[in-house]
Amino acid sequence: MTPTLAALAGYLVLQFAIGAVIARRLRSEDDYLVAGRSLGWGLGPFTIFATWFGAETVIGAAGTGDSEGVGAAGAQAFGEGLGLVLIGPVFAAPLWRRGLTTLADLYEQRYSSTVARLAAVVLIPGSLLWAAAQVRAFGEVLTVASPDVDLALGVGIAALLTVAYTSLGGMLADAITDLVQGGVLVLSLVVLVVAVASDAGGMSALVTLARDAHAARAPAPVVGWLALAETWAIPVCGSVVATELVTRVISTRSVRVARGSALLAGVGPPLPGGTPAPLGRPEPLLPALASRHLPGLLFVLFAGGLVSAILSTVDTTLLTAGGLLTHNLIAPLTAVESERDRLRLARAGVVGCGVGAGPIGR
Repeated sequence: MTPTLAALAGYLVLQFAIGAVIARRLRSEDDYLVAGRSLGWGLGPFTIFATWFGAETVIGAAGTGDSEGVGAAGAQAFGEGLGLVLIGPVFAAPLWRRGLTTLADLYEQRYSSTVARLAAVVLIPGSLLWAAAQVRAFGEVLTVASPDVDLALGVGIAALLTVAYTSLGGMLADAITDLVQGGVLVLSLVVLVVAVASDAGGMSALVTLARDAHAARAPAPVVGWLALAETWAIPVCGSVVATELVTRVISTRSVRVARGSALLAGVGPPLPGGTPAPLGRPEPLLPALASRHLPGLLFVLFAGGLVSAILSTVDTTLLTAGGLLTHNLIAPLTAVESERDRLRLARAGVVGCGVGAGPIGR
């Protein structure tokens, strides 16, 4: 086992330990899926921030910056932040006051249980695909950390670890670990940019290199106002209606915390989302770039940052999909009413969704 892989294993053991401790405190389905609606100012903003800026934003922004330029990557990062700022004052309060456990509950309250079940069926595949993307990104990190691990094996290991990690402590354990994960993510990206800029001769030289590399490509077509509006509308509107974000908002302990958590989390996205853009590297090469420019311990920090970004997102996607599956589909159809049985069913739903996400990620 390489030192980097050993360090990542130690990091994961810490996550499992937190989950195991929290698991002993869980007594109901709501405790598991929405943390008993107990998240305060210390956890609310960080869990939204860490969840919303995972592999898609951190690794994906590098690919966007490489293929479409720094401006496009910035639009993705700032657009997602704007979506969070929008959900705070507009949607957070009415969603929290309804006492939802999943987003599909909103359709049951507004229409009927049949519509809620249909909504769950429609929403689950999106969460599974997002979880699969995070699992694949985790597998790619493992292949860089250990040359003996190929992508298929890396994805398999990643799926096993993420399912086991998420199924233990539910939303409360995820929120606590997100507090650590958000800090590690930001610090690791800053360290990477500083190291690459130092090797390139300074930050201005790095930006110049990235700009020259992009200019050497075939010129992009002129973007009109409608296309520009679409570029911004996708991350903004996608953030506002995302089931994973709604789940985090309704897990807070009050309307004030729900609103404020989304607003505070929306201030952070430009840093993790926009940082990879000046590096000017396509997605799969970002971990390799870190391996080339960062010495041992700093590369371990970066690998831990990527794993943090992935875990903080995949736990929410699996909890969301599992909650929709069990709370809105299986439990009502099988007449499961005991809170202990619902808790067990929710855990089983998370495991089932994780097992389904693994093959998709390959």
